[in-house]
Amino acid sequence: MREKLIAIGAFLVTLCSTNAQSVAEQQLNFERVRIAKARTEARIRKMFLDSGLSETPKYIYWRAFKMEDQLELWATDSSNKLYKKIKTYSICQSSGDLGPKRKFGDLQVPEGLYYIEKFNPHSNYRLSMKVAYPNESDLVFADKSNPGNEIYIHGGCASVGCLPMTDSLIDEIYWVTILSQNYQGSKAKIPIDIFPCNFTAKNWSHLKATYGHKPQLLKFWENLEEAWAFFKDKKIAPGYWVDQQGKYNVVFPQNYHLNDPNH
Repeated sequence: MREKLIAIGAFLVTLCSTNAQSVAEQQLNFERVRIAKARTEARIRKMFLDSGLSETPKYIYWRAFKMEDQLELWATDSSNKLYKKIKTYSICQSSGDLGPKRKFGDLQVPEGLYYIEKFNPHSNYRLSMKVAYPNESDLVFADKSNPGNEIYIHGGCASVGCLPMTDSLIDEIYWVTILSQNYQGSKAKIPIDIFPCNFTAKNWSHLKATYGHKPQLLKFWENLEEAWAFFKDKKIAPGYWVDQQGKYNVVFPQNYHLNDPNH
């Protein structure tokens, strides 16, 4: 009995110790994350300072553009201040076509307004961050039995339906996001919005010429453009809520929908 009590006590001490760790401390228990930190922390510090921000990422906002194969990093030191562009990363491979993901196996990269749902420090693709697909809008439009899941930003430069980066880039992307999550706390939702393209006049001409036979798809993109334009005009990461028709209703502040029990 005494040995059993000692074992239980040791377990509780370990559990309390783990719970007391910050997000960054928990992640640094994994060798790949320690390597990512060592390789990228000086570079991250410099690019944030060069942007006029604190050396440690606080509030960040990811924007992905499928047609351009780009992932943008924006950041600010305060949720009440305007975001600044920090860096643009190249997405090294793509699958599917322009347009949202609607079912398992369709090869599509999702399009919509998301957040980073979890971190995987022992991914088959070096390091990975899960995109919170399907969201409330996807569940209205997607296949009801199997809309698909397991969408990640990851290394390895090979994927179907995800946003793959090179291993050296995912080290930086992952550690930047961990630092921001560490600053904001484990319950904060770091936004990642995925668009078919930048909604410029030139790109809209291409979309209408190529997908004019799909009016519902154009309508969906017009809805996504509202979030794109919100950020373009205000330089504030857009929040949203989703109505029963699956439409995004863009609002401020960021993560508004996550605090709304009805969405």
